[in-house]
Amino acid sequence: MLFTWFMLTGMILLFAPQEFTGKFQLAFVHVFRWPLSVGGNMALTARTQQPSAEDASARVETQYRNYVANLEQTLNEQRQKFEKLYGLHNTYVWQGVDFALADVVTATIDGSRNELTIDCRKPDGLAKGQFVLGDECVIGTIADVFPQIGKAEVKLITDSTSEIAVKVADMRSIMTGAGNNSARIEQLKREVKIGENVFALGRQGLLDAPIIVGKVSRCERNTKSALVWDVTVEPACDIQKIEDVAVIIMNPQK
Repeated sequence: MLFTWFMLTGMILLFAPQEFTGKFQLAFVHVFRWPLSVGGNMALTARTQQPSAEDASARVETQYRNYVANLEQTLNEQRQKFEKLYGLHNTYVWQGVDFALADVVTATIDGSRNELTIDCRKPDGLAKGQFVLGDECVIGTIADVFPQIGKAEVKLITDSTSEIAVKVADMRSIMTGAGNNSARIEQLKREVKIGENVFALGRQGLLDAPIIVGKVSRCERNTKSALVWDVTVEPACDIQKIEDVAVIIMNPQK
């Protein structure tokens, strides 16, 4: 019976004049306006309250940045307590060091040739062999200086002619450029984990403390001897995106 009444009602509304059905629709909207508006607001609120992926990423980045800041502050406080208790004063890594800031003019990262041309804002004190920093890591050394025009050439760590003394997993060796934005360390005594940090070793008059230079991207046995290992190193930063660098000048003349 209920189905029959619904069918009859539907047929009446189907063949009823449009003027009558329009008034019926307006009356329905008027009667159920409040529950319909409440439902719409709830749906809109649900959509707007859903956190986006960008917001979640920004929140994680903020938490990480604050965490690092807290650790740095804790470290500074512990250092101050240590100096107060034992009367010792640390010699900071960059004490007595000057930095020559420079803009990257051109970057050549093609095959075995990997170098930068930099425009020095303060060319005084630049010399061959000085280490160059980009994004807080060593990216190369000064290959040539042109003081007349305030420019210099930087040989990147990935250049085929580059050789830098490094340390990886407490093992010292020589890292050579392999081209194609990578470098190689050969004949290590033991296997190294992927992602292990590689540090450029200090050199008298050029660098006082080890500075990160890259990370291990591959580790495999030497092709000539299965007792030693060869590793491939990728730079610690994206060199192709660097726009400015800093040249380390140890013990600058005042």
